[in-house]
Amino acid sequence: MKKTIFVLAACLLASTAALAQPGPRGPGPGYDRGHHRPHKVWVPAHREHGRMVRGHYVWR
Repeated sequence: MKKTIFVLAACLLASTAALAQPGPRGPGPGYDRGHHRPHKVWVPAHREHGRMVRGHYVWR
């Protein structure tokens, strides 16, 4: 009986120690490292392959 109580107490102590560990740092779930969520950005008029291109939005 005493051994059973001792084992249960040890398991309880181990589980509370595991829960007391700090969680991972950083952004929340759904964040992919090295990438950002694309959004529309205004690109002013410029030249592409020698031709003039008017200003427009692009996904970046």
